[in-house]
Amino acid sequence: MTTINTARRAFFRGRAVGIAHHVPWAVAAFEDACQRCDACIQACEEAILVAGDGGFPTVDFRRGGCTFCAACVDACRHAAFDRERTSPWSITVAIADGCLSARGIACRSCADACEPRAIRFQLQTGGRAIPLLDASTCNGCGSCIATCPIHVIHVEEAA
Repeated sequence: MTTINTARRAFFRGRAVGIAHHVPWAVAAFEDACQRCDACIQACEEAILVAGDGGFPTVDFRRGGCTFCAACVDACRHAAFDRERTSPWSITVAIADGCLSARGIACRSCADACEPRAIRFQLQTGGRAIPLLDASTCNGCGSCIATCPIHVIHVEEAA
């Protein structure tokens, strides 16, 4: 089996090296354990798992958020997932500059989609509101990413 260097691939495609495994409950040696059989992709109840670089499954948050149903874990027969982990992954979201609400345009779609209520808005003078993210509450589900009309929310490793 060919080993895929996802960091090198991302570099040559002009992307920053992102999260190592955009799959909940992925084991540390995910690339070694995953056989790219697509069983987890087919089992995903939210249809957010897609074949990514090298054919490895990855979460496409533009399709929606992860409900942590663990159907992907149950479908895997290759020990690429570990349901016993205390957290499905160590990611959170970040809201980049350019948020509509911060520019004075009424939008709260990310907060509406955030089930753990990790995103709130703080009123500013002039009627604007800026988004505030409570990283300790964010579970990294990504539901806010799909609902953002201008795509200024992205995933990053939790601190």
